[in-house]
Amino acid sequence: MHFCQTERVTVFEVLGLAVTAVLTVNLTLNLRSGTLWRDYKALRVLKRGRWFWALLGGWAVLLVVVAVGLVLYNIWPKVMGFSWLVLVATPEEAPHAGGNILVKGLQIPGFAWIFLALFAANVPRLAMNEELAFRKGYKKPGPIALQSVKFGLIHTLVGVPIAFGLALSIAGGWFAYQYLKGGVRRSAAYHSIHNWTLLTWAAIWLARLLPT
Repeated sequence: MHFCQTERVTVFEVLGLAVTAVLTVNLTLNLRSGTLWRDYKALRVLKRGRWFWALLGGWAVLLVVVAVGLVLYNIWPKVMGFSWLVLVATPEEAPHAGGNILVKGLQIPGFAWIFLALFAANVPRLAMNEELAFRKGYKKPGPIALQSVKFGLIHTLVGVPIAFGLALSIAGGWFAYQYLKGGVRRSAAYHSIHNWTLLTWAAIWLARLLPT
């Protein structure tokens, strides 16, 4: 989404801007609501050496998800590489259209760092909401596995290619394991660490784009 390089604004760009605008307002209101800090309390379960293992696990799971996603993508690119965002992209945009539309704000010059900070501050709330939706109340192996797959594939609704949606089921399984060990607060804490790991990668990517 390169806004400064084309004279004609495309549907894909407008959609990205609209989603970014709505999400920015929502994330900002969350910060001002005064209730966000309740979700930060879930991090209290990471006592003693758990921070280290949560960080290590976050990086390891992320690397596995990326690796599995790439394997699935290369096995069957036409299917596993499909993202519905291709349907609203121009032929020039289509090869790079697949991706999480919720983070398109990271591609807006001058605003990317603000958006990243807003997203990072809201991570515990977003993680808690997903854990309540996909993990709470599921204790048996069958339902847990199904919920993990649902968790992964739900990301395809925001434009993630099918391959990486399926691969995210692995992360869902990791969070489910934490849920079984310590409940939704523990799974939300590990989920938060995982998401902050993703945002760390995003920050490194943004830093590399800065002029030297």
